[in-house]
Amino acid sequence: MALVCCAGLVGGSESAAAQEVPIGRGCPALYVLGIQGTGQSSPTADPTVDTGVIGALLGPLVAAVPTLVQRSYIPYEAGFGGAVPGGGADPYSISVTSARVGLEDAAAGVVAACPDTMLAAVGYSQGAQAVAEFARSVGSGNGPVAPERIAGIALYSNPTRSSGAPVFPGRPGQVVPDPAPGSDGTAVAGVQLTSSASAGGGIADDDATYGALTGRVADICVDGDLACSAPDHAAVLRVGAELVAQADLRDPLAAIGSIYSLLSSALGDAWTTFVLNDFHVQGGDVDYTPARTLAQRLTDASDPRIPSPTADDVAAAARCWGEITAALTQNPLGVLPKLVGQLSAAGGQLVADNSDIANPAEWIRFADTVSRHNGYAVTGQMSSGIAWFIALATDIAGSRR
Repeated sequence: MALVCCAGLVGGSESAAAQEVPIGRGCPALYVLGIQGTGQSSPTADPTVDTGVIGALLGPLVAAVPTLVQRSYIPYEAGFGGAVPGGGADPYSISVTSARVGLEDAAAGVVAACPDTMLAAVGYSQGAQAVAEFARSVGSGNGPVAPERIAGIALYSNPTRSSGAPVFPGRPGQVVPDPAPGSDGTAVAGVQLTSSASAGGGIADDDATYGALTGRVADICVDGDLACSAPDHAAVLRVGAELVAQADLRDPLAAIGSIYSLLSSALGDAWTTFVLNDFHVQGGDVDYTPARTLAQRLTDASDPRIPSPTADDVAAAARCWGEITAALTQNPLGVLPKLVGQLSAAGGQLVADNSDIANPAEWIRFADTVSRHNGYAVTGQMSSGIAWFIALATDIAGSRR
């Protein structure tokens, strides 16, 4: 077995990328890279042992077509701030980044070692978020490998799933995957990935798309799994999830201090973008003309993927606020009533954006969310993924004859 070394650093510590990608005797038609969910991996995990939810797909896959497919897993912290058994101490957001970087380096390593091998990737839960970010990068032409090297991407319980997304995001109604690039797709044409419609979207939904990979990315979500089918009108839930994803949760005191600090920072960022972008001051008059709703401002400010305002932004917002208060002071009767009406409408929209929080019917869907989130392997959700990847490998091998 050959070992391809891929070095990379995240935050000054050794990432999952600084691992050796195992490649067996000869390069396969299809090499599949997998990322486990929270608590199911570690930086020292054996990359060839089939465990966890993803093992329920990759183990049977390799057993079915051992001469066509090889696989390995990306070892990483799989952490949630130290709160989940089996996971590391890293906050969720840092753990996801480490997994994504590991996947990027492993993909580049396989392509360099095996120029004719096609790639696939599969992720579950936290691992699905890392794989989704990788797929979006590749699909936009900014990834470590070209889009035409990716045969398929399978996401299970993806926290970044777009609201109401079909099984193949960007392809409503499609159930048959697009063929692997360069293949005739004969075997893949006989595969259907069907899944019951799931309401809502991922708890970290960012509305991103997959570009050139559209049609080769499957996003499987069981309705009632809060990770991938959170209510659409529950902005405060998403804000909380984004903050907790960055927090130190190793013990109650650390959690309280960490979340308080993150919340204070997020509120400050939200205030800056709110003042700087949503108010228009001219000729002593003030209008609130929001480019984004209050809920969106709060969610953006809590999201570690969105850069915080710069020092110049903060200074500009302070100047803008000074202009607003000056206008109110100079002409309160002319400015205040209109501004109150505009802000009241924004407050009403904020209530609407959280209406699902108080809807009992909505929360009935999540009565058994833990079992739904944990049950992908035991409820047969992996079967179509296994069939798909077998078909991909068969078509790729056939195209070489």
